[in-house]
Amino acid sequence: MKKKGDVKFIIYQSLYIFVVCVIAIKGANLDLVQVVADDGKVRAEITPDSLIKLQDLLSRSRIVDTNLYAIVDKNLLKENKELQRMVEITQQKLSLTVTQIQPQMQQIEQQKIEPPKEEVKIDPGEMQEIRIGSISLTQYTSNTLNNPYDVPLEVVGITTIPPKSTKTFETGGQGSVVIKVGTSSKTVELKPNDKPKINFQRVASMGEETRVTSLQSSVCYRVTVSDDFPGQLDVKFSGPVTVKQQGNTYDVTMNAFSSKGAFDNFSEGKDAPYSLGFTVTVSDKIAGHKIAGQNSFYFGEW
Repeated sequence: MKKKGDVKFIIYQSLYIFVVCVIAIKGANLDLVQVVADDGKVRAEITPDSLIKLQDLLSRSRIVDTNLYAIVDKNLLKENKELQRMVEITQQKLSLTVTQIQPQMQQIEQQKIEPPKEEVKIDPGEMQEIRIGSISLTQYTSNTLNNPYDVPLEVVGITTIPPKSTKTFETGGQGSVVIKVGTSSKTVELKPNDKPKINFQRVASMGEETRVTSLQSSVCYRVTVSDDFPGQLDVKFSGPVTVKQQGNTYDVTMNAFSSKGAFDNFSEGKDAPYSLGFTVTVSDKIAGHKIAGQNSFYFGEW
């Protein structure tokens, strides 16, 4: 009989330890369902509630593995101050551990990354008006236009710009053009291409006492050609001149006589002061504008 009682005691003791372990791992929920993560590995989640219950069960349990736990007599605990201090320290550490678990779980939840928001594409066909910023187009010149849309942009009657591209094209004498994107359209007025202008600035003294050698060795006139699109201009000088260009500015020097004899032949039978003229012609290669300007050199001696 005693042997059977020992067997029952061992069985009950094993079951009790098993229940204690399950409560420690699963908490109050004793459905024994295994917690499995997505990767197939077993996870055991110990909650603060489970730890507190485990502490309570162990404190009231009479079946304890003495290899892991120490059983302290309450009467001895009352008499031994050092033992009381050790027990209090142990309880404080356990309480601190349980308290710290919950904030850590909250921090993990707060660190969840939100999924990126999908970019909403605008259908050009749904737009009421084309919005490509300020459009400035000019007659009779090269214009550059950007197409920021996902569909072609058409400058009606002139060109088509592929999506997300920039294109340069020439305009003629149109007063306006129509720009289309999908089913939307917009009319753009073209600015007129003004004619170029010629300005003469005399930088040398000229008159009856002016020497030819002086005019042929220094700048006599500074000619400036003004235009919004100087790159499409053709500037030509005609007459007895030497010209040095700096951008849209031209320094003009007289170059009429190679010797005093040539000057004498020119001045024979004439009264001083003498004069020689030159001409500046400016043509717009795209617009077709053409203007001319004239000026003269005045001198009286070699």
